Amino acid sequence: MAELVDAADLKSVGLILLEGSIPSPGTFVVILFDQKMKKAFFLFFSILLGVLLLVSAFGQVDISEIKVALSLFSKEAFLGVFLLNFLAVFVVGTCRWQVILEGQGCPISFWKVMRAKMAGFTLSYITPSAMIGGEPVRAYMVKEESECGWERSFASVIIDQVIFLSCLFVAMVAGFIFLAEHFSLPTEVFYAFFLIFLSAFFILYFFYKKMLNRGAGEKAFFTFFIHKIGLDKIGFIKNKSDSIDRTEKSMENFFNEKKKHFFLAVFLGLLESFLDVLIVAVICFYLGQQIGILKSLGVFFFLTLANFFPIPGALGSFEFALTFASGILGIGKDVGLAFSLISRLINIILCLLGGVAMLHFSVKTVSHHFSLEAPPVLLKIHSSFSGLLRKSRK
Repeated sequence: MAELVDAADLKSVGLILLEGSIPSPGTFVVILFDQKMKKAFFLFFSILLGVLLLVSAFGQVDISEIKVALSLFSKEAFLGVFLLNFLAVFVVGTCRWQVILEGQGCPISFWKVMRAKMAGFTLSYITPSAMIGGEPVRAYMVKEESECGWERSFASVIIDQVIFLSCLFVAMVAGFIFLAEHFSLPTEVFYAFFLIFLSAFFILYFFYKKMLNRGAGEKAFFTFFIHKIGLDKIGFIKNKSDSIDRTEKSMENFFNEKKKHFFLAVFLGLLESFLDVLIVAVICFYLGQQIGILKSLGVFFFLTLANFFPIPGALGSFEFALTFASGILGIGKDVGLAFSLISRLINIILCLLGGVAMLHFSVKTVSHHFSLEAPPVLLKIHSSFSGLLRKSRK
């Protein structure tokens, strides 16, 4: 069986065909090679940056000090923190997404939504940003197991992410305000914060303005940017314009007609953010540092900032940020690095659970015929299971 290529590679080939030219077989090879080389170079340099940051973080702390800090963290404490993480990410996060799906008229069981949420978490964690990346997998899994359809399922994921990121943004701003008032922050931190603040504020403001108060004749949020960038001139995008329009209408309907579901989703987003901050306080407590909620907000600011770095799993950036934050807050860089190692181990376990959830979905849907719209990772897993099933029947 021929190896399945990435969706981005298929789109590149599709764009040429839709524009009307007929490339030679050699052209296809060049396109696919070029796409894969760009991804390989980006991945290589992002991992290299992460390794350098990781080495820098460990270079600031004596290994024996890290061992002493970790020795304070009991197995019971690890289990408690793991359960808090599971509650925040998979239980509260799933509840929020299910509320959004219900608001869109998409009835689906909690466990199926959680399975998609877990799989999406795993994909997001290993992509070049630990906060986003698994959305197509989440949307497709829900689409396959409900009557939601591609447009509404994808709209639900976008709404979920926007609401959660909005809540994270509020927590980050609160954390930065606390840090700025009580500690002497380097100028670079102020520059980084204001760059992120202005970018996030503009995008979120424009998004909500378009969703809640779009005037007659105005282009919707994504349609507006597609037009401004000039992507609407590409044949592939033109062919998807109706699907994009239906997705945006589904989102606008939720924000304007489903106020109860919207405010409940916002509450659950704030609850998840609060639990994330509480987890910071709990980990520090068991490492021998009682820092309270306000200082935990400060640590959370750096922690969240690190997760937006374009490095798979926030490798290095996570450890460096927590070591840096702990130094500023005066709780010891050894505690910060020990914190990062505990948190990373918990995230790896959550990722493994997400991988199991994805495999379980593949087994349950092995008889389905996935379309080429499916995320490449699901296509590959589905193809493997289908092949095993065919062999077992022979």
